[in-house]
Order: sequence, then C-alpha cells, then structure tokens
Amino acid sequence: MKKKFSSKAIRQMETNANRGTWYNLVKLEEIPVFSQWLHTKEWQTQSPDTGEAMRAYKDGWTITVGYDGRRTECRRLVMALWLTYECFTK
Repeated sequence: MKKKFSSKAIRQMETNANRGTWYNLVKLEEIPVFSQWLHTKEWQTQSPDTGEAMRAYKDGWTITVGYDGRRTECRRLVMALWLTYECFTK
C-alpha cells in the first residue's frame, strides 16, 4: 500500500503543529467541495470576511480558512477536518 504522506510532508506537518497554524494545507481550488462535504456533516457555511476563503459554524464553533493572496492558512480544527475530508473522499 502506498504511503499517503511523504517524510517531507510529515516533517512539515510537525513544524506546523508546533506553530499552531497550517499554511497551504487546504487547497484553494478544493474549498467549494470541502464546503459541501462540511455541509453534509451539519456545518453551516457563511460568507467569508476580508482575508478569508471560507467560513463555517456548528454548535458554537466557527472555523475559517484564511487566504492572503499567496497561501491558505488554517488552525488545528480545520486541519483535522481537512485531513478527515481527504481520507474519506479520495
């Protein structure tokens, strides 16, 4: 079975985890499909604010994917949801 993540990708994930912010994890072109997947998990999408590519909420939690024109940025909860999305949809 082919490994899902390379050693370099794993090192980058560990660096990001220590920083608390993940850059370029969420693919900008996949955000619409990711939003639809979140909707099936009962997340409600909202209009993103300035500097955001996506915003959603559920049960008092609000998640955002930031975008500064070069890269996406997300926090730990979005990282966990994104990796779950990738595992079960690809």
